[in-house]
Amino acid sequence: MNRIIVVFLMLVGLSTSMCAQKYRRYFAAKDMYMFGVCLSVADSTVYFTDIKQVPNTSIERGTGFLYSRNAYSNQLQQYFRSTSGGNCTAVTCYNQKRSKLEKKYSKMRQKYQKRNFVVKYTHDFAYNPVVYNEQDDVDLPAEEAKKPDASK
Repeated sequence: MNRIIVVFLMLVGLSTSMCAQKYRRYFAAKDMYMFGVCLSVADSTVYFTDIKQVPNTSIERGTGFLYSRNAYSNQLQQYFRSTSGGNCTAVTCYNQKRSKLEKKYSKMRQKYQKRNFVVKYTHDFAYNPVVYNEQDDVDLPAEEAKKPDASK
């Protein structure tokens, strides 16, 4: 009886560790360059942050998507709520190559200047990296999702 319990516990432990490794292979820690744009519609003001390097961000392998992208935009939105007290919409842009991100930065800046928005810059904001954690509930890509039972 004791052997059955020990074998059962070993199988549970093995399956748990394999599941954690499955998620780990989908995310890699890399340095990314980011900047943020915060748009306040009430007074037609657009705030741009500086392009900064954020170390050890979690990147989805294969697609290159930033893990928990909305958390970075929420950081920027909370920063502007605390400093200006206004309501705004925040967007975070990222890339592994600074040169590509600088092109996007200049295109967005020119776009808002042409539409007669007041463009302002903030230099004291910095993103905190959001790192993948095994306890996070993450959806697997489609090919890894469970297939429906054919035994019906």
